[in-house]
Amino acid sequence: MANIHTQLPYGLREGRLLSIEEAARGLACGCICPACEAPLVARKGEKQAHHFAHYKGQGCAHGLETGLHLKAKEILERRRHIALPAVFLHRQKSPYFRPQLIRFDKVQLEQYLGNLRPDIILEAGPRRLLLEVAVTHASPERKIKRLQQLGLPALEVDALAIYQKAIQQNGSFTPAHYESELIHGLEQKRWLFNPKKPGAEYRLRKEAAARPVRHSLVKGFHRYIVPGCPLGKRYWRSGFREGKSYAQLWQDCLHCPRCLEITYRQEMTGYRLAPQEPQEVLCWGHLPLPQAPDWASCI
Repeated sequence: MANIHTQLPYGLREGRLLSIEEAARGLACGCICPACEAPLVARKGEKQAHHFAHYKGQGCAHGLETGLHLKAKEILERRRHIALPAVFLHRQKSPYFRPQLIRFDKVQLEQYLGNLRPDIILEAGPRRLLLEVAVTHASPERKIKRLQQLGLPALEVDALAIYQKAIQQNGSFTPAHYESELIHGLEQKRWLFNPKKPGAEYRLRKEAAARPVRHSLVKGFHRYIVPGCPLGKRYWRSGFREGKSYAQLWQDCLHCPRCLEITYRQEMTGYRLAPQEPQEVLCWGHLPLPQAPDWASCI
């Protein structure tokens, strides 16, 4: 079976992007590769999903990616709207912003913003949304950090996953499936950066309580206790603290959705500060769950 990256769903003919459904069989398709411009052959047999392939040679590394990029731009320019996935705050399972359908006025392809070149820029008046179309690899961490520095919302669409899913479910790739998933699908989209998320988390951090961690050695075992757990994870059953709540740091706080951070006492070791023992838990368990206003846009 051919490598999926050499099975192209789109070919170029006279500057127009054609799907495999629209093309004649074989070399009669008259198409070239969107990336390297080499001649393509339309393979429309019975054993494999219909696709374009390079007429001679092993194909190029960017044909699939370029084709899906160009088609995404074409679809977005025509439809002028896209569904955005939910926005979740730190460790939360309930969304801060629910999925939204937004409309935009303009689409730009691979325009530089400083030293960064997003795949697609969607503009709605003064607002901009950066869109990355992932095919060969996901966005690297260094690029995500640059997006954060720009302060603009950035979304990634896994176009290869959409392509593979279409072939697995339907036996072949169809332009209608790609268009539907690109516009309305949520499963293959993820936020690389949303400027409203850190603002909401910053407000939580300002109101969070710094709860001290108490260490004790019981029968040779080290225990780290956080007294006064607002969620009532555990209660003392006897002694002068009977009835008062507490939490076990590692069992309860480490993965608690209301735990923002665990801070550690540090010591200089080998010319650098190294964490030693847990000192405090930054906890917002005493606060209500944050709610985004209904009228607010998530970008």
